[in-house]
Amino acid sequence: MDLHEIQKHVSTLLSYYQTTREELTHSDIPIINDINKHIMSQNGKQLRPMLTLLSACCCGLPDNTTPPHPLFNAVAAIETLHTSTLIHDDVVDESNVRRGNPTVNHLWGNKTAVLLGDYYLALVMKTINAIDNKTITQIINHTVIQMSEGELLQQQQSNNYDTDQSVYYQIIRKKTALFLAACCKIGAAFATDRTDLHDEAYLFGENIGIAFQIRDDLLDFKPTQLSGKPQGNDIKEHKCTLPLIFALENDITKDKLLPLLTKNGISDNEISLITQIVEQSDSIQKTEAVMHHYLRKAQQHLLHLPDNKYRDAIYKLTDLLQEI
Repeated sequence: MDLHEIQKHVSTLLSYYQTTREELTHSDIPIINDINKHIMSQNGKQLRPMLTLLSACCCGLPDNTTPPHPLFNAVAAIETLHTSTLIHDDVVDESNVRRGNPTVNHLWGNKTAVLLGDYYLALVMKTINAIDNKTITQIINHTVIQMSEGELLQQQQSNNYDTDQSVYYQIIRKKTALFLAACCKIGAAFATDRTDLHDEAYLFGENIGIAFQIRDDLLDFKPTQLSGKPQGNDIKEHKCTLPLIFALENDITKDKLLPLLTKNGISDNEISLITQIVEQSDSIQKTEAVMHHYLRKAQQHLLHLPDNKYRDAIYKLTDLLQEI
């Protein structure tokens, strides 16, 4: 089963979400619609909407649910929030390309990108307030705060190659994992009042989110054609990710890496050399082992959710995570 086969389980619901998202972000201001069109053309894997909808159906939401059910507004708000964070990230990181496509800041400039990110965030808050569900509001508010803290912590740790594993896990938990946890919990919350299922969905999402980010860090050293991620992007941005943390624990490897990593500008040749040094250590294997550990933890929490075809699809998604 590939990603498209998994998406088929909620394909109709995904189409409703897409329409709702287009309606949510539509504006009378031409430049906003131009940027919306650019962003919508890069839908990617739609991991967050898919996890939210699969979690909802797994926990009992009928798969023939249609708008105006508030679930679709919530999913549209979630993906709009995600897009807002990516736009702001690209400005902070001075990125011209994301997954092979030009960024909003590259095409329209930093000022427009920041303002659009703020606009999206305002739309998210308006949408969530209109849903008028205390549980959903609390989840979104908590997630936005945690993501902001994670971003600030990562900025503080930039160029710090003494970053230890505890700080690294704190960053990726706040930046990435808790967002996926929120998606899964929101899906469950729309389907059932059982808080035990809400909690298991949340813990599944948190652990799969940690594994997802570790996988993304690995792709910096060995990108795949499918991922679309350029090699060495994290290295150029002076992010100390788990493969580097493991490599720097070895004094001999550390002596080779630090003079390259601490340069103001790291060339493509130096990226290749850094990658080669890291690959020659055992840090890639250690990082892969950690990723598998969190995948297994996610699968254990998933098994506490109702046994049905949607849970099976989510389980398959965890297996595919290392490949997509």
